[in-house]
Amino acid sequence: MQGNHDARLKKISASGSVVLSDGQPDTKNLVIQVRNEGDHTDTIGVYVDVVPPGGPSNPYGCTPATRVVNTVVVLTAGSQGTLTATLTFSCANVGGASGQTYTIMAAADAHADNAGACGPGQIQSVTCGSALASDDSDPTDNRVTTTGFRVK
Repeated sequence: MQGNHDARLKKISASGSVVLSDGQPDTKNLVIQVRNEGDHTDTIGVYVDVVPPGGPSNPYGCTPATRVVNTVVVLTAGSQGTLTATLTFSCANVGGASGQTYTIMAAADAHADNAGACGPGQIQSVTCGSALASDDSDPTDNRVTTTGFRVK
């Protein structure tokens, strides 16, 4: 490993709510900020999963319920990139999901070489965390989890 490699998942910005009570899907943007805190230009993998209300078993039949971003960005030292994903939300059982939120998990991967270890549904796993840490000078800021998109 040469130089200082440091991919940072800086921020996840998600709307506070989605309105599904009218029986129509709702479309919202999800914004991810990633930063190269290393000392040279680096390739960074960005992985984002959305977990629906009720968890991975998805008892309310909500979408999205999967990986929504799986991309690579090239950032110069100290620069930041912003990715936007437009998502369409719906639930088969809106009443059951009402008042609950989606969970958004994201990871920044220096060298974009850990997509296998950080596959869909695995961002918070020990395997993913270890893989991210193996070639990142500061692995404490590779992953962020937040909630958003409360079902109304």
